Amino acid sequence: MNILFTRFPLDSRFGGAEVQTLSLMDELQRKGHTVSFLGSCAVLTKELGVQPIDIGSPPVTKWGSISFFWRKFAMRKRLIQEVQKEQPNAICMLSLSEKLLLTKWATEQNIKVFWVEHDKIGRWLRWNPWLPTLRKLSRLVKTVVVSDLSKRMYLDLGWREEDIAVIVNGIDMNRFQKTENRNTPYHLPPTTYHLGCIARLSPEKGVDLLIKAVRDIPNVQLTIVGTGKDEEHIQKLARESPADITVLPSVPDVGAFYHSLDLFVLPSPEHDPCPLAPIEAIACGVPTILTDACGTAEYVSTEALVVTAGSIEALRDAIRKVISGQWTIDKERLQQVVRQKFGFERMIGEYEQLLI
Repeated sequence: MNILFTRFPLDSRFGGAEVQTLSLMDELQRKGHTVSFLGSCAVLTKELGVQPIDIGSPPVTKWGSISFFWRKFAMRKRLIQEVQKEQPNAICMLSLSEKLLLTKWATEQNIKVFWVEHDKIGRWLRWNPWLPTLRKLSRLVKTVVVSDLSKRMYLDLGWREEDIAVIVNGIDMNRFQKTENRNTPYHLPPTTYHLGCIARLSPEKGVDLLIKAVRDIPNVQLTIVGTGKDEEHIQKLARESPADITVLPSVPDVGAFYHSLDLFVLPSPEHDPCPLAPIEAIACGVPTILTDACGTAEYVSTEALVVTAGSIEALRDAIRKVISGQWTIDKERLQQVVRQKFGFERMIGEYEQLLI
């Protein structure tokens, strides 16, 4: 089968959506399918070694949505020309532009169309003037969402239930197994509790809330790993906090970082479709706190502490609960749960069954 992936985002950062897309493309190709990519996503074009194609900005800003009314004709013509070169049997569309521009044409050509929704639902979609058009086009395709939480939100936007498929993101368990060669660079006093967070440094991840939550908790070191548009602000908050906080752009071995932690926290204050960092931490046997705004939360409600999104007090109370030993975990059971619910092989199998 010839499967084409497309993505034309407003901006591009290496995150969960990119990791999942690359993994899915690689595995489908390994299973004998022909897989190609078309788009302007800087991360994906670089990782795949393909030439980016610039068709213009997507209609996700005020001006972008207005100008899309006259830009769409040239954009559609260019996209159709490029897709015809690939001759796909199926297209997995990852961003708004091509969903609006290509869906009707592709279905008329008997090409299977799938919308894969990794991004959060925000004002850019809820108040977008192109939402009614998108809602109508959604009836021609299968929309793949990455959590039941995201499914409920798309139903609220007017999607039909029969047009939605839930395929929860997966992780490669082998990447996070503890081995003798996996050394951790973190050497802390035995009385210090090591907290960690891996997240994009932007408002929707709520890292600022976590910094505020730990300021009054003694004997804690918080290590934050990530980059983003709020990096300068997060660095400033960390410097001004009385707590011991380190902000790093990356770590050489993510698995070793997880295994160095006594607690992992993801404080997302708003819709976070299917964050994998908490699942990776759980797979490493690390006690984990996440908020009810995370799509993964309802799948691990007994394996992690799930707190109210946007509440500094809820974060602080949960951290203290873990530190004091009031909440503990069964590490062996955690790995079994992760393998069953978030296994990489399970995810690939569900996509392949849907695509074919």
